[in-house]
Amino acid sequence: MKFDSLQQGISFYENYTRVSGFDTRLYSTKKRKSDGKISLKYCVCNKEGFRETPRLQSNCKKKRPITRMGCNARITLKLINDQDNHIKFSFHEGHTHPLTTPNSAHHTKQSRNLTLAHKKYIMNNSRANIGATKSYRLMKEHVGGYQNMAASVTDFKNFQRDIKKHIRGKDAQMLIENFKRKQEICDSFFFKYEVDDKQHLIRVFWTDAIGWKNYASFGDVVSFDTTFSMNEYCMVFAPFTGVDNSKSCITFAAALLYREDTESFVWLFEAFRDAMSACDPACIITDQDPAMKVAIERVFDCSRTRHRLCMWHIMKKVPEKVGLTLA
Repeated sequence: MKFDSLQQGISFYENYTRVSGFDTRLYSTKKRKSDGKISLKYCVCNKEGFRETPRLQSNCKKKRPITRMGCNARITLKLINDQDNHIKFSFHEGHTHPLTTPNSAHHTKQSRNLTLAHKKYIMNNSRANIGATKSYRLMKEHVGGYQNMAASVTDFKNFQRDIKKHIRGKDAQMLIENFKRKQEICDSFFFKYEVDDKQHLIRVFWTDAIGWKNYASFGDVVSFDTTFSMNEYCMVFAPFTGVDNSKSCITFAAALLYREDTESFVWLFEAFRDAMSACDPACIITDQDPAMKVAIERVFDCSRTRHRLCMWHIMKKVPEKVGLTLA
């Protein structure tokens, strides 16, 4: 058999493996010393050869399954002229392992293909905090089964990993640009941020029209809490919350802080007052943070805003400070 190019020969063998029920991998090449063109190209079965040192497998943190079975199935493509034409130089058909059945052919590497629809689906779900595994299961229900997926859960995970790797170092700028677009669409959206001398985002505050309306109706008492878990950037989530007439929790605004010091809290409370048209609450409830207490006294008018400590935090620390009472 004669092929017009090396890639045409490789594609032909890959189509053959897809129909036959096994995967292939590119093994090795030989190049001509005169011009550097590939003179021989070997395409082998993915189960060709054996694992070199089984002892390395036991030392790995995650043990990998043994897939090499010494299979000799292969094709060799040879260059015959300067026009990059290749011919089938050798072909070995036999395998040392069972081939996949038509019902499981969709699991082979040649049959898996992460399409643009898959990538768009993964990105849309990631905006809703839906991981790759759950996205794979949801899409399986949409298409009617795993046999119609044309991709594996590993492909979904690898694509989401590549996305995170691509936006690493740019995510803070993407957040600010997203806030700017929201502000262009809605005038009631308010945000404020600050960076350090290395242009790292250290503080960001935001609120929208719903938060402003909630504060206008139920902003007499504000609860400010920073005891949430830190994210992977070591930034604390700090929401401003309250309670409506139905005793349901509502949100006025939110922020991310890199440090919990007086300077950060002063900046945050000033941003909160600017967003709420300098309308101070009648009471603000916080935990027992000394830096927070100093910041409240600097920003808010103590004659109109009373600072109270959260009873839940007090009762939580009573056993630590006083000790448990034994009956």
